[in-house]
Amino acid sequence: MRRRRKAGAAAALVSVVALVAVAVAWAGPGSRQVQILDSCDGPSFNAAIGPGTCIRNGGLSFEQFLGALSRGGAPSWRFSPGQLELEAGGTITATNRGGEFHTFTPVAAFGGGCVPELNEPLGLTPVPECGIAGIFATTGVAPGSSLTTGPLAAGTQRFICLIHPWMRTTVSIG
Repeated sequence: MRRRRKAGAAAALVSVVALVAVAVAWAGPGSRQVQILDSCDGPSFNAAIGPGTCIRNGGLSFEQFLGALSRGGAPSWRFSPGQLELEAGGTITATNRGGEFHTFTPVAAFGGGCVPELNEPLGLTPVPECGIAGIFATTGVAPGSSLTTGPLAAGTQRFICLIHPWMRTTVSIG
């Protein structure tokens, strides 16, 4: 009796594994998640830049942010993960978990963003994509929002925030 139960349980397990494998195969190319993160302090950022710049409380003050920028960048402003792999035809969903507006913009090569005051301390030159009309509208991600790319072709794809250009992700697509 025990052997029949074990054999039945094993057969059921094999069936479930097979069904999951078929479902995954039918699902097509995968999708991956990227988190857009920052640590802005709303009151100090809003006082320095303007109302609505940062919607969160706590984190780095605007002065602390500028200090970090003068030392090469603000590491708590980042895309996570910084590198990932994806199947050809897959998509990426970037979700803004920070308090500021960011972009998740595909670029031909990494470089500076579109904000001269943030490029200057880092010695960066704006990427050509800054000249594309409407680029902020098509690649922008407000706090609490997400953006999903279209299907991505095989190769290497690079994404940056056009405001904070040290925020970067490299995607290997195979």
